[in-house]
Amino acid sequence: MSTVAIDTHRLLRALKSTGKSANFTAEEIANAVDVAQEGGEWVTRSHFDSTMAGVDARMAGVDARMAGFEARMDRLEARMDVFDAKIDAMRADIKAEVKSSQMQNLLWLSGIMLVSNGAVIAVLARAARLF
Repeated sequence: MSTVAIDTHRLLRALKSTGKSANFTAEEIANAVDVAQEGGEWVTRSHFDSTMAGVDARMAGVDARMAGFEARMDRLEARMDVFDAKIDAMRADIKAEVKSSQMQNLLWLSGIMLVSNGAVIAVLARAARLF
């Protein structure tokens, strides 16, 4: 589909600037057409297609870089999963150590109580024999 590449308002102003209202010469019309097209940046289909091909190529580069970034993020996520597993194992070890320490303290205290109770009983028994 063809597109008009002339700004009609510019063309009309250029023709009116000649001072005539009708019977323009071919030269006046050609000059007015040149004036109407001045400064107009019209995009042709071939120019648009070539520009879009460049954009597509750059987007393919961006897609490749994003794929590389996603691969790096996947590797980082795998490393973080390993790190989380190590932290969980360390937490379990600490928890087991605390429980073991608590149990050892409980046994020590029980032993101390038994010894002190035994000592008290021995002292009482001796005291009972003495009297």
